[in-house]
This record gives sequence, C-alpha cells and structure tokens, in this order.
Amino acid sequence: MRYIVTPDEMRAAEQAAFARGVSSLLLMETAARQAFETLRGMAPAGGRAVFLCGPGNNGGDGLAMARMWRLAGGRAAVVLPMAPRTPDARINLDYAKALGIPITAQPEAGADVIVDALFGTGFRGKIQAESPMGELIAWANRAGCPVLSVDIPSGMDGLTGAAAGACIRADQTVTFHAAKRGLIFSPHRQWAGEITIADIGLPPGDGMPWADSLAELLPPRRPDAHKGDCGRVMIYAGSPGMAGAAQMAALACLRAGSGLVTVVCPREIIPVLQKTVPNAMCRAAEEQPDIPSDATLFGCGLAENENTWRELMRLHRAGRREVWDAGALNLLSGHPMALGPDAVITPHVGEAARLLGQRIGEITADLPGAAQALREKYQCNVVLKSAVSVICGADGRLAVNAAWSPALAKGGSGDALAGILASLLGQGLAPMQAMQAACLWHSLAGRLAGQKHGIRGALTGEVIACMGEAEILYGAE
Repeated sequence: MRYIVTPDEMRAAEQAAFARGVSSLLLMETAARQAFETLRGMAPAGGRAVFLCGPGNNGGDGLAMARMWRLAGGRAAVVLPMAPRTPDARINLDYAKALGIPITAQPEAGADVIVDALFGTGFRGKIQAESPMGELIAWANRAGCPVLSVDIPSGMDGLTGAAAGACIRADQTVTFHAAKRGLIFSPHRQWAGEITIADIGLPPGDGMPWADSLAELLPPRRPDAHKGDCGRVMIYAGSPGMAGAAQMAALACLRAGSGLVTVVCPREIIPVLQKTVPNAMCRAAEEQPDIPSDATLFGCGLAENENTWRELMRLHRAGRREVWDAGALNLLSGHPMALGPDAVITPHVGEAARLLGQRIGEITADLPGAAQALREKYQCNVVLKSAVSVICGADGRLAVNAAWSPALAKGGSGDALAGILASLLGQGLAPMQAMQAACLWHSLAGRLAGQKHGIRGALTGEVIACMGEAEILYGAE
C-alpha cells in the first residue's frame, strides 16, 4: 500500500531536500546504489552489463551504476548517444572515463544484462521508432537478456503512463522514493516488469500514509475482548436472486472480526442467509427495523428501485460510518448528495462512470483524477476499484493498492471487500486506515486463494476463507 506522486511532486520533494542542504550528487549516488543492488541479482558476478545512458540525471544514475558494476568486478560498457547536460551526470561520466569504462554512441556487443537509464519520469511525448533513441530501445528489447529500468521504462510518460512510441520492455524497474503515477497506472504497466520502490532518504509526502504490511494497518485485539467490544455492523443488502451478495458481505464482515452482524433484507431470502451465514442475525426489511450499529453497509445485491431508495434514506444517518456499494451506488447516481467524511463509496469503474456522468474510458484514463472527482461530488471517502485500486480520503489524500490478484476477477469480490471495510470501520479504524487495510487484506486473501484453487477457479467464498490465513501470515493474530 503506497502513496503515489506525479513527476512534478517528485521534483518538488527533491528541490525541498536541496533547499535544506541535501547534496544532489549524494542523492544521485544513493539512488544509483539502490538500483545497483537490484542489478546484482540480475546477472552473474563478472558478467557484461551495458548501460544505456541519456543526457539527464537519469543517465547520471546509469553512469554511477556502471562505475559500481566495474568496481564490483563486472564488465561495464556505457552507451551514451548524447553528452550529459547536468553537472552531476558530467561528474559521473568523468569518473567512468577515469576507470577506463568503454563509452560509445551505439552498443558494440552482446550483454548479460542491460540497464535502461535513457529517460526518467519527466519524459513526455513519443520516441520515434526510426530515431537513434528508438533504434537503441529496439536493440535492448530484442537483446534476449534481462533489462533493468531506472525509475521508469524509457519511453513511458511519468504522469499518464502513455507509451505512444518506442518503449523499453523491462524485467525489473527500480523507482525512487515513491510510486510514480504514470508507472502505476500505465496501460502498459507490464512493460515495467517487477517494480521495486527504493528509499533514497527523502521524507514521505506530507500527511500521505502508506503501509507495506497488514500488521501496520490492523490494530492488535485485547486478549479479554468480547463481541460487544468488536463492533456492530448492520448490512442492508440482498434481493430475490441476489441473496449470495448479502451472504458474501456478511461472511467477510464476520471474518474481518466484527462482533455482531445484522443483515436487513427481504423476508423471503432470510432462510437462505440463516443457513449459509449462521453467525449473522437477520431482520426483514419489510418490518423497517432500527438496528443500532457502529457501521452500516448498503448495497450488495439490493434491488435498484425507488422503494429501496426510500429504505436507504430511512436507514442513512448523516455523520455515521457507512459503506455504499453496488446497488446503493447506482441509486445514488440518480440521487446525488453529500454523504459526509465518515462515509465510503466503493465503485468499480463502471459504477464510477455512472456516478460522475462520464464514459468508462474517461475513468480508466485517469483513475486518481476520477477518485478525486468522486470525493468532491459526494463529499466522502472513495475506494475506486480496478486492478490497481485508488484510495482517496475525504481530505484528498491518495493511496494505491497495487497488491492485486487475478483470482479476484469474479462476481462477489466487491461484496467481500465491502464487508471487510464495514467491519473495520465498525471496529473503530479511521476511514483512511480502514480503506487501506480492507483493500490489502482482500488482495492478500485473493493471492492465497489463487495459490490454493487457481487464479481462474478460486471462488469468493474461498477468498473469504483465506482471510484468517492472510491475517496470520501478514498481520497480527
């Protein structure tokens, strides 16, 4: 779970560090050292590494890595199509020359590994395939050896992720300080290979939390805890033919640790739920029950009609912790209103398009922008679900969950996520923390279910069943 930065935000962070006296040359050295550590695992000791270096500081990183490879006993060769134009890159070029590292304008032989340091995250535009840089990228892509990109694959836009022309296909990418927006949301993200985010000593973004483990997000539970301490959740969900959605949400809510769960649903599906989710209580929606709760979940499998909307409005309480999902979101799109800073909406891209009155392509082209637009329109917290989900706090903070699993590409996954999220809100987690924890827990359980049952065959119930194992492996018991 990481926060993301744009190229401009990254430059601002670097400039702020320089203003405090941090040496730009030291920062380049630290970045190069971090990338070099990944490089060491990609080729045999003493192997031949070819460093493709551009004219900017990204090229400077590559030149510093060439020197480190040479000093570690490897054979280094630098391809430098254009002279460096930054002072730090020129210093590293002089050092490479002093060590006798061969420097040419075109590659002259094969390689055991290639380092791509041509263009960094500030790249914009298109690299023509027939240009010298385009031909160099084509050479790297057909070389048949591992490729490591420094910060971002050259040819990929650091803001949008677009790669209209020639672009490196990397096996691994080491990016510095934070996940870059274009790198994470690129439609060509697979061209980055495995992404490593390397700490280079800059402070994290102001007020933008991130966590790498479930243990950092889930609070410990007291040994003497009882059900009254663990949160009460009301779930308004289900309809004839959609009882399974309510079932998945309730099961996930209980697995996430809720002490008491009550499902409000049409009377005719109560027998199904009492049999499949015996730990949950059920009340008939026709009775218009008033259930005390610490958090409420609306939407999973609800019938989308005006009667349902009236019941939603009866149950809705401004200022209460609420999760709006699925059918509730589709109804909300027809009755837009502010939900409040303790509420969370969890749309997938299709639902987001309806909520914003846009086309799906407009949503997928800018997921962070869409999440911000949803936050502004509905005055709430947002989990915008996709392969990389965007988490947007009511205060505008952004985080991303990139720990996805293709095992989750199945109906019912969203119901499970909504149930986990409602449970954590009911247990007292702040919305930003609850959103991050729910997304990460759900993804980790999906990965485990995929390992056990196959990424195609895993069912949502099996994902939910893996939540306990995910908690033991990655969180606190």
